[in-house]
Amino acid sequence: MKEDAPRLNLLILDGSPLRRACIAVALETAGTRILQQSSLDQPEGGVPPDIILFQTGDSELESAALPLHIAQAKRLWPTAAVLVVADHGNEALMQTAIAAGAQALLRSSTDIATMQRVLFLLREGLAVYPAPLAAALRTRLQGAPDGLSERIALAVDKSKLLTKRQRDVLRLLAQGASNKDIAQGLNISESTVKVHVRAIMAVNGASNRTQIVAHLLKGGSED
Repeated sequence: MKEDAPRLNLLILDGSPLRRACIAVALETAGTRILQQSSLDQPEGGVPPDIILFQTGDSELESAALPLHIAQAKRLWPTAAVLVVADHGNEALMQTAIAAGAQALLRSSTDIATMQRVLFLLREGLAVYPAPLAAALRTRLQGAPDGLSERIALAVDKSKLLTKRQRDVLRLLAQGASNKDIAQGLNISESTVKVHVRAIMAVNGASNRTQIVAHLLKGGSED
């Protein structure tokens, strides 16, 4: 009988080495195997994670990138639950995180014992959201399309300054697809994808892919 075998595999994704180390030490238990990565550029091989933990601070760049990173993580590990630990109470960002696939949201001020219990609730397939946010979601999502994909589709359709092909590229880009994925999906070359991405950035006044998605989702939330 292997009592020491980990019952839960936790992957901590955070660009800050200090924050990664702190949360790893805090959540370390006999029943948890903890892996740490700074990004999803080079995902670890081996046993897939049961839970992916994202931490986000107050910076605008981190906030804008969070939905894209969640979507990318869900493509890599579709069965993993996503937990977001935030340093703030930005309700709009948290709703976007849920739409992207987050299964639990916690404030960084949450005590360690509660965080550890939440990990095993997620392992059992449950979702954990703050009560005020859950109430707001019920109110705002009544009659609204569910899921990030539908929200993206609505926002892309409003991009009247883009050509149809550019809107196709934008839709895939917003779902976290790489240039190679977009090229294969649309049966065009990667160089053509890059041309379209540059055109989309010019139209939206963006300087990178993260800003494109942030602009798209912000515009898509407006009626």
